Amino acid sequence: MKNGSYFIPREQIYSFMNPGAMNNEEGLYITWETDPAAARRVLPPPLELVDPAHPIAMVYVVNIREPTFAPWYMEGGLSLLCRYGETIGVYFLNLQLSGPGAHMGLCSGREAAGLPKKMCERIVVERNGDWASAIIERKGRRIFSVEVEMGGYNDPLMEAQRKDYGPGYRERGACLLFRFNYGQAPEGHVTFPNMTLVNYDSVTDYQTWEPAYVKSLDMEPSLDDPWAELAVVKLLGAGYSVNSNWVAGVFPLAQFEDKEADNIFPYLFSGRWDRSTLVTGRYQRYGQF
Repeated sequence: MKNGSYFIPREQIYSFMNPGAMNNEEGLYITWETDPAAARRVLPPPLELVDPAHPIAMVYVVNIREPTFAPWYMEGGLSLLCRYGETIGVYFLNLQLSGPGAHMGLCSGREAAGLPKKMCERIVVERNGDWASAIIERKGRRIFSVEVEMGGYNDPLMEAQRKDYGPGYRERGACLLFRFNYGQAPEGHVTFPNMTLVNYDSVTDYQTWEPAYVKSLDMEPSLDDPWAELAVVKLLGAGYSVNSNWVAGVFPLAQFEDKEADNIFPYLFSGRWDRSTLVTGRYQRYGQF
């Protein structure tokens, strides 16, 4: 087998993330109204809920079959509908990945865009006729589980909001994310002196979209992956889709410095790291060998 090199000529890297595309991904997209207090608690202060009294949570769970930067992998993401000034988009609390391309998907998304990604043990999306289901499992917890039936939404308002979805429809939307630099306080703890709010400009080209009625949705409590914090108040509906998603660009929206930046980080930690990184004085164990 040919050996590589840690030096690659610059012109050979022009194709890196050019484009960064998730082609022919297939799976479920679920929407519900969540608890206002919980939504406000986990949303970083520079961002605002679009409808504070009726905040919208969304999850997608898909098989990304043809990414341009990795072998295929599975991915699921939890987000809130929000805004920064006039820019309306989604804020991702966490994304989970599994499968052969998951490591490259995680590194590309975290390093290039600031997406809060983690690796998990298992993601499954299954379709049988008019029924579909999805699960996400990490560290022994089933942090997300859903079952849907094709044919219509839970709430009639979804019909109007998704009326254009289908073959040939292109959707362009903003993902509001934070990128940051590390520092160190005189006392030794890590600080975050610079924080940039960015618009991860996302384009989705739909090949299919089938309305679906959510029959069940469960989230098991987890110390490291608390998806269950955004509890279901009212199910709105779901869709089963085949589509291609690509990144039009990552654009800065605002810059935060010093204490203002450091105060944002408590909202970002759990989406990126486990609490094992906070253990002091005792070892964390996963069993005896």
